[in-house]
Amino acid sequence: MNSKILPILLIGLLFWQTDVLAQCANQSNIYSFNYGGKTYEVVKELKSWSNAAACAVQRGGYLAEINDVNEQTAIYNGIIAAGISSTYVSVSDGGGTAYVWIGATDKQTEGTWLWDGNNDGTGINFWNGQGQAGAGGGVPVASNYNNWGKANGTGAIMEPDDFNTSQDAGAIALAGWPASTTFLGVAGQWNDIDINNALYYVIENNSSVGIKEINYQNNIKVYPNPCNDKLNIETNRNLNGISYQVYDLTGKLIMIDIFENNNTINTILLNNGIYCLHFNDGISSVVVKFIK
Repeated sequence: MNSKILPILLIGLLFWQTDVLAQCANQSNIYSFNYGGKTYEVVKELKSWSNAAACAVQRGGYLAEINDVNEQTAIYNGIIAAGISSTYVSVSDGGGTAYVWIGATDKQTEGTWLWDGNNDGTGINFWNGQGQAGAGGGVPVASNYNNWGKANGTGAIMEPDDFNTSQDAGAIALAGWPASTTFLGVAGQWNDIDINNALYYVIENNSSVGIKEINYQNNIKVYPNPCNDKLNIETNRNLNGISYQVYDLTGKLIMIDIFENNNTINTILLNNGIYCLHFNDGISSVVVKFIK
């Protein structure tokens, strides 16, 4: 074995939760705050919406779901407190303004907006249709909260508009748009933009205790590590039938399946590299690194 690989292998065998949870985002790039009994993380690393959602799940949460004006204010204030510049990035299909991802998307069905911050294809349908910058006629569903861009901040609802038929994810603007104007919206309001833009993002967790306090009392281990065709999970619980996810070090979801055959997973189709296995064993959320 190449001696240069050994330090990586040793790191991969550690089961410290602060390490395995940080693998899709560097802790030094995360600003955390609490609101309404929940913990929020503003992650200052550039990711597409889908990769940001994958990292949110990996860290025990989902891209932020905003249900009222007070939560909107708390999240926007958290973004500002994180020290993000209003010009840290320029989104060309968003009027040249900078944005931060939240969990809104209509990628499943155009015009049907869901809170789907874990990217599983389901969620609360909070808005249907487009604003006046698009086809018009957009309306909230069942009086659900929305904060889409409005003309000069208070006028007609202009967004979402599916500009160039390629805008399937929602984000909070950090300045008015188009750039240097407020014609379609102001800072703090939402815009629909291309899901492949690389932006910072906000993770929401349902508990205020935070990710670092996830329960690891089951002393779960994986072997062989590095593995070849099969990875065994050693725990005091039978995992058969429980769903698991495998992510790479960028936070990209690589594989989703269920445990079968005595707490093992088939890794034969994985490329060589370092991965993160995530599942809930019925007692706690578990994240473990392994190497193929």
